[in-house]
Amino acid sequence: MSPDPVARPDLVVVGGGVTGLASAWEALRLDRTVTVLEAGERTGGKLVTSDLVVDGSVLRIDEGADAFLARVPDAVGLCTELGLDDELVSPATGRAHVWHDGALRPLPDHHVLGVPLDAEDAAATGLLSTEAVEMVRTEPDRPAPATVDDVSVAGFVSGRVGREVVDRLVGPLVGGISAGDVDRLSLSAVTPQLAEAARRGGSLLDALRDQRAAVDVDAPVFRTLRGGTARLVDALTDRLLRSGAQVVTSAPATEVVVHGDDGVTVHGDLGSVRASAAVLATPAATAAELLRTASPDAAAELRSIPTTSVVLVTFVHDRDDVPGPLDGSGFLVPRDAGLFLTAASWGSSKWTHWDDGRHVVLRVSAGHHGDTRVDDLDDEQVVGLLREDLRTTMGILAEPRAVRVSRWTDAFPQYEVGHLDKLDRIDAALRRDAPAVRLAGMSYRGIGIPAGIRSGRQAARELLTPR
Repeated sequence: MSPDPVARPDLVVVGGGVTGLASAWEALRLDRTVTVLEAGERTGGKLVTSDLVVDGSVLRIDEGADAFLARVPDAVGLCTELGLDDELVSPATGRAHVWHDGALRPLPDHHVLGVPLDAEDAAATGLLSTEAVEMVRTEPDRPAPATVDDVSVAGFVSGRVGREVVDRLVGPLVGGISAGDVDRLSLSAVTPQLAEAARRGGSLLDALRDQRAAVDVDAPVFRTLRGGTARLVDALTDRLLRSGAQVVTSAPATEVVVHGDDGVTVHGDLGSVRASAAVLATPAATAAELLRTASPDAAAELRSIPTTSVVLVTFVHDRDDVPGPLDGSGFLVPRDAGLFLTAASWGSSKWTHWDDGRHVVLRVSAGHHGDTRVDDLDDEQVVGLLREDLRTTMGILAEPRAVRVSRWTDAFPQYEVGHLDKLDRIDAALRRDAPAVRLAGMSYRGIGIPAGIRSGRQAARELLTPR
């Protein structure tokens, strides 16, 4: 299917992942016409859910993100708008572990992004030395001035509670979410909760305790849909089509041309779309190529946003072949542990709809900023290294019943120190060169499904709401 050469929609959206689809949904809610151009054969982008058949059981398992934050409203709210409330489920367990000193040890019960809020709680995990626990205990007695400039996550946290907390708690957790290096990641862009505490000054732990007191700690942190995260994009695509939106797949865009105050044209392999405005819901590198002529300054800044690759391997084992109770959601691995594996999710413990009573589902990740082995190794080599690490960490010796390798190449943008300033420069260049164009997606102001939905909808509102 090609774009309608006659129609001139109010909005053209480049990119049919959850961000682009959310942008199109917002356009329809504003009673505007919209065309979505997706380069791939399907909508949904990184939200992929597929079947694994094992011993007659069909397990529908996510290949990318398997959940979304519930304490921010965007993803849950969109599910409600689409009538998917009855399909929402919460994890059966939230307790995570860290591999340290030859054993899996629990994260502290009370922490914010890995920063422990209670010294005794932290000590009980066995993750920290006596000296590190003492740094946590005495942190409120060492007030600090407010941090104004952007700094690295590691630089700020280590200055308050020491390097061990960074390496064994914050790094595996925060770095794992973005496949990044907390010595390079921006405090302001990656950890706004910590940045808020830094701007306040005084005690970091006191500020984080105040934040935590304002949150309903009994409410689920994560939710998902029983059919997988792809259920959200499939339902959204269906509603868009039934509501009159044009959604065109296998339609790569090649360039954005700006017509002054008279809209934009998006050229592509299947033809061109002229519209009043455009949302580029693509990775930064793709947006840079589209804007190379329309806004060279924005394009140059977009090219400078680094990315990293991750591989996620799903292993399905017979239950009797996996030692231990698997009483948690999985475990994280610090960078200095000497393993290829960076995280393992005990999927069938975490999600009851993945548990068929006979098998254990593990989703195991590798790859982070500074470690390019996932790009250089073939699937067989990746699986072999991860099986060695699972033997080391979990004692799994048996052959898996099923294996699936999902590669996410250059899929994780790195919000390094100064990232928000870079985005301000990009926005200024677009306001000058292409005022009818907005950027949206995980390359910019938040990683994860809710952040993508929020940025897509906000971009559409900014372009289509009369000022």
